[in-house]
Amino acid sequence: MINIKQTLLLITLMLFSYSVLANDVFVALDKLAQSEQAPKVYANKLLDDGFQEIYFEGATFEGKQTRIFAFYKAPEGKGPFPAMVLVHGGGGSAFKEWVDKWNNAGFAAISIATEGQTGYLTGKKQPKWEKNKWGGPRRPGIYNDPERATNNQWMNQSVTAAIQAHNLLRSFNEVKKDEIGISGISWGGVITSTVIGFDQRFAFAIPIYGSGFLDTMQNKYGKILSKPTHNYYREIWEPALRIAKFKNPTFWLTGLKENNFSLDAQANTYKLLQGIHYQSIQPTLKHSHKYGWAPKEPYIFARSVLNHKLLPAFYDEKIMNEIVSINVKNIQNNDTENSISSILYYTNDLGHTLDRKWHEKPVKINTSKNGITLASTLPKTATAWVFNIETNGLIYSSELSERAK
Repeated sequence: MINIKQTLLLITLMLFSYSVLANDVFVALDKLAQSEQAPKVYANKLLDDGFQEIYFEGATFEGKQTRIFAFYKAPEGKGPFPAMVLVHGGGGSAFKEWVDKWNNAGFAAISIATEGQTGYLTGKKQPKWEKNKWGGPRRPGIYNDPERATNNQWMNQSVTAAIQAHNLLRSFNEVKKDEIGISGISWGGVITSTVIGFDQRFAFAIPIYGSGFLDTMQNKYGKILSKPTHNYYREIWEPALRIAKFKNPTFWLTGLKENNFSLDAQANTYKLLQGIHYQSIQPTLKHSHKYGWAPKEPYIFARSVLNHKLLPAFYDEKIMNEIVSINVKNIQNNDTENSISSILYYTNDLGHTLDRKWHEKPVKINTSKNGITLASTLPKTATAWVFNIETNGLIYSSELSERAK
């Protein structure tokens, strides 16, 4: 019978071997992200609705070449167009509807399937995604594939697929290769946060819900990823290990009562970035693919990056005598007091975002030539808070602030 010391020794040796093998994987991903070589396309079928159904070269999995399924479409009219790589979350696949959303915003878009499936549902009673016979692995729960070599692990397969989708778009004549962004929803947000640590060619990135620091969350993610058997997540795939390399703008969208990924994990991720980052923490946003791609803010953000326009940005937060204040610049409205509203959301609780009760406080808006200043009372019992402003129907948020525990 193996005792505890032997078990810990086996885990240590396993993690050491992973770290050695991981270096080769990281070199390969960095090289792929610097390549202008388009992946091999095995099939490219034009559908009646104008979409292209594409199978392109992914990573090898257990020694076999995989093919990634994707839907692609460009807007009507004459290009070249900016473009998007779209990465679904758990339970999703390549989505035409998501591509349409970006087409309507003026972007070509490719939506990829990252779990060895196609973009078609089969079965009537309990529909599920059709298996791609050339596809790679399905997502093994929450990073639950430590027994696989690093190159065969699902995150490597997914990151490779996203970078290859980027390389494919860069080869299209109708696409502006220096104006390509990436967005992911839920697990796609985790993948996006990981990908931009390798591929800094993306003009911008939009992680929705998902982020890094999953092991710190006080829910099922944290319980699993804090175990010694999952140290490889922190040592190999944690987005925080590399995300600071990405210098281009990012936009982080989530809900105030997000039920999967916590606000503090997301905040700890974007606070590592040196490039400009915007947040939109929406009080009523629920968790799903359709909810994730519905808000207008990501599309406005993408256009603003390409048009070199700045969005409202928060800075210089202060707390004095139970009054919290923060400045906001890049306000475009002249009639500020009538065109902008603001709310302070705070909680007195600890734990996961979903388990906290959030309260509202009115905010006083003071205008100046440099922008606006927001001020509100903040109870001494408040453990975390965020300012929201709404302008022209769009919600922008300050970084999540927390008192030292």
